[in-house]
Amino acid sequence: MEKVPKKEIRAALKKGGRFNNITVYNRFFETVDVWIYNAGLQAKTRHLYENSGNKRDILQYVTDGEGTLECGGKAYPLSKNSLFLLPRGIPVKYYAKKGNPYRYYWVSFSGVYADMLLSQSGLNAASPVRNLPSPVVKRSFKRIYECLKQSQTENVIDCSLQPKILAAFYDIFSVLLENKSAERPSSVNDIINRAVDIMNTEYSGGISVADVSERLFLSRAYFSVLFKKYLDVSPGEYLLNLRFNEACQLLKRTDMPVQAVAEGVGMTPNAFFKLFKARMKMTPSQYRGEKKSIEKFPPLTEKRK
Repeated sequence: MEKVPKKEIRAALKKGGRFNNITVYNRFFETVDVWIYNAGLQAKTRHLYENSGNKRDILQYVTDGEGTLECGGKAYPLSKNSLFLLPRGIPVKYYAKKGNPYRYYWVSFSGVYADMLLSQSGLNAASPVRNLPSPVVKRSFKRIYECLKQSQTENVIDCSLQPKILAAFYDIFSVLLENKSAERPSSVNDIINRAVDIMNTEYSGGISVADVSERLFLSRAYFSVLFKKYLDVSPGEYLLNLRFNEACQLLKRTDMPVQAVAEGVGMTPNAFFKLFKARMKMTPSQYRGEKKSIEKFPPLTEKRK
């Protein structure tokens, strides 16, 4: 276990640390299953943090205010009741909103069982934020923080602190896993309708079949079989059709560059060009030229008398 100098602990508790926060360290227990390394409280103040990857996973819970998390090339808005993950080894950046900065608790952790709980929760670099308006979650973060703080300010460590900290940690994940179970579709119709809704809404963002099946808590293979059975088309083909049809509309109705059209429907320019040429036997630019020519000189429907 890493030892933290007592001077550093006292300074953090007295001054609030950097960015008006307090960090309290675990210096009295370590387990293989779950090890809470540290916890902290960030005040409502100007705040920006950026790094190239943490050594441990960190959960943070916003109790007030607003901010933004940038992870995996995407930006996620944060507000009251936002629970968000800073995945270990992944570059992240998060910052408070000017005029309404957030306040949050955090817990840094590792361990075999902790990794299992995190995996089951669905929190990862591709999906790092959840909205959890639960008093249990807030209370659990606060309890971990206060127990660690108590261990640093007393000469004799209370032996009840370790089970209290671990119990609070498990309570956070119990709420997370309960919410995940509630999100699971209850029937085949629900699964198909949910899948179609996700793809229709998010295809332009580059969502994949694997992303959709993960959101539905199904394996990709089973989801693909189920989808084709009920809609007579594979989910991959359904996504391609959505993107292709929207691209054709953009080519006809706008002057967007072909590259921008491809990216606007969630495809790489190279993949879009190959798909378009295979389906239409012409390039996107040729298609656009033909459509504009037809609109400029529409066919006569009847002869003049």
